[in-house]
Amino acid sequence: MFNNLLDSTLEKTLSEIMKLYDGHGGRVTVIDVDPLILKELKRRDFLNYLDFDLSGNAMVVPSYKAIAYKFNQNKPSLVSTRRLKVFETFTESYTRVKSIGNGGAGTVFEVETPDGVRYALKLLNAEAAGNSSKLKRFIQEARFEHDCKCRSIVNAVDFGCLITDDVKQPFYVMPLMDGSLANLMSNPGEFTSTILLKMFLELLDGLRCFYSDGNYHRDVKPQNLLYDGKLNRLFLSDFGIAHIETHYPGATVETVASDRLANFQYAAPEQRVKGGKCDQRSDIYAYGLILNELFTGAVPQGTNYKRIGDVAPEYAYLDEVVEHMIAQNPSDRYANIDSVLLDIEVLSKAADTKLASKQSEESIIDTSDVLQMRIINKKWDDGTIYFEMSDDLRGQWLTIFKSFRHRSFCTDGFHLDPNWFEITGRIIKVFNVGYNKERARDTVEYVSNAVTWANNEYVRMVNNERKRAHEEEVKRRKVELDRADKNAKFSRDINEMLAQL
Repeated sequence: MFNNLLDSTLEKTLSEIMKLYDGHGGRVTVIDVDPLILKELKRRDFLNYLDFDLSGNAMVVPSYKAIAYKFNQNKPSLVSTRRLKVFETFTESYTRVKSIGNGGAGTVFEVETPDGVRYALKLLNAEAAGNSSKLKRFIQEARFEHDCKCRSIVNAVDFGCLITDDVKQPFYVMPLMDGSLANLMSNPGEFTSTILLKMFLELLDGLRCFYSDGNYHRDVKPQNLLYDGKLNRLFLSDFGIAHIETHYPGATVETVASDRLANFQYAAPEQRVKGGKCDQRSDIYAYGLILNELFTGAVPQGTNYKRIGDVAPEYAYLDEVVEHMIAQNPSDRYANIDSVLLDIEVLSKAADTKLASKQSEESIIDTSDVLQMRIINKKWDDGTIYFEMSDDLRGQWLTIFKSFRHRSFCTDGFHLDPNWFEITGRIIKVFNVGYNKERARDTVEYVSNAVTWANNEYVRMVNNERKRAHEEEVKRRKVELDRADKNAKFSRDINEMLAQL
């Protein structure tokens, strides 16, 4: 219940409403209402509360409101009581929960079934239902969304008709989504440009069949790309002014140039002029604007627009794609969605190859992982010194260690020469040190120097091997890069030619 005192001017306006209101539902329109009065009604929250729609200088009372006008001690007040609206079909009933969107000819509600399942329901408004062309378009939209098998198109799951007095308002039911691409782009913290690009390309890939059948949407914009959070996917919706090749009995509508958009932000140049001819290249133009917006947050206008490479250098290759998609002349754009996706794939691979080649050239040889030996324990026992190492002595390191310069100056079996040492696992044994302390000191010094030298020589050897491998990799990458550039150029040229055949 809402109650608010109105001044005499507002009283007069509301009186006019009630004179026309028949009390049986339906819609009441009051024309030639002073804009100042509408502004005041809005300021006092009447319009927000009653969900009035404004069209020019007119006020429309929706059919889902019960309105009473009364006087209380000669003071006018407006009382509005919301009542539930139930939409019935042959198999189900849907109770209105709230309004979630309004278009030029219809309203989308969130509805609920008796078992608690939520859906979205699109209802054609009463005025549009009385227009033969708009009625046919709505039926065509519902039938197409039900029958279409493209995995990137919203699917209608039920149909019905709301009968109010002599007006029949058709509606259809579809899955309840979690917002649109417009919502996702406004939340960059959760949905990065990379995530959005993946979903966007998956959407285009799923629309191949839609466009290959000769259809085109004519109103592509982020608000019409709905997001399903469970599937983490985008779906194309709202086919109210789409060109559909399939003909449905009683709902065949010819697409004419005069069927123009209400929102021109994403409209192609040919859609902005009277008599302009549209086809799927008009949709490609809109997709190009959106692709750029995914990264820059801005819709390209003119030629001096913010480019993807300015904010995401690793995706700079997409600028070439966008430029081709939003060419002013339709004949200069990609001929179809297949060409767009193929070009992105080819340029993406070429960009990856170029990046890998650059990283190979700039990479620093890292030898921090090279094996380094340490003496962790020394012990003398019965004339022999035992050296325990940090790891087993093996492979190239052991070969280098054994090549250390030797000092052999005794004839009683004492040799400072790695080839005379017994090496087992991580133990080095130096024999015949005896009870001579000077020999013991020389032995420890010699083995320590030999280990240090072997470590340095081993690192030098590994470093040289890795440098050779790195140089070979750089050469190989350059060959791949040249091949990728050649393939990219040829692929674009040949596929553009094939698209025209």
